[in-house]
Amino acid sequence: MSYIFISHSTGDNDFTRRLSKDLNDAGLETWVDLDSIESGDRWLLAIQKAIEGCGASVIVMSRAARDSEWVEREALLAMDLKKPIHTVLVEDIPLPLHLINRQYTDFRGDYAAAVEALTGALWALDRSAAPRRLPRRLEPEPNRENFFDYVTQLPGGVDNSLIAQDLYQWAAHHADAVEFGGKVTPGFHVRVHIGADDLTVFSVWAYPRQPAAQVQFQYLMDYAPYDNRRLRRSTLQSLNRLLVDALVDEKADRRPTLPLTQALDTAEKLELFKQVMAEIIDNLRSV
Repeated sequence: MSYIFISHSTGDNDFTRRLSKDLNDAGLETWVDLDSIESGDRWLLAIQKAIEGCGASVIVMSRAARDSEWVEREALLAMDLKKPIHTVLVEDIPLPLHLINRQYTDFRGDYAAAVEALTGALWALDRSAAPRRLPRRLEPEPNRENFFDYVTQLPGGVDNSLIAQDLYQWAAHHADAVEFGGKVTPGFHVRVHIGADDLTVFSVWAYPRQPAAQVQFQYLMDYAPYDNRRLRRSTLQSLNRLLVDALVDEKADRRPTLPLTQALDTAEKLELFKQVMAEIIDNLRSV
């Protein structure tokens, strides 16, 4: 499906950042005016175009949002365009009149359960892309023993699991750390030590629709030499050799995903991906 437009009050910026990341980790692309408006863009026009192009709108509803004229305008525009609207209720308040008969997800209690419910509702909007049944969350937390079996439950099954295992084994020998995690969507993260920081180079996520590798340009851009956008774009172009539909240049500032059984489905593609990741790691260590 297309991206999810998240409408919110500035008073809810921290919550919105967290929610956006968790939806991204579940395989859903989000548009948030915290980080999606390029410098120099006309703010109102950018928001209008974002609502027009979205697949659905999520409204973070708090006291501040209920009193916000702009949150109301964004909701009314989405309604006028007949976009699916999901309200995220974060405080004990009555819903505003224009949203009172709309579906909402209650985030006032168990956050992880609420994210899972919202993710399922959003994926259900695109039944051709969503799995028929979302697998249970891993219990206990994801680890090397249970993660790869979990991946076999998802679309692509054993093939995805074998690719993920290959990437894990490679990373265990070439990176400084490989850590499992993800309360909503399980995954593992390949990290290098930069001073006192642990920088994630790429992650492998067990997305419900299609497990994928995610390259973390959004984090890399804070560290030399990948603070140079030209270098990030050059790396992105190398990754585009793995894809039929090329990633657009703006993905060099974000976290592009490469579906395992589409982008890394041959030994040659898998080797190329590992070469690109090795180059990133070597460049980071050489500074």
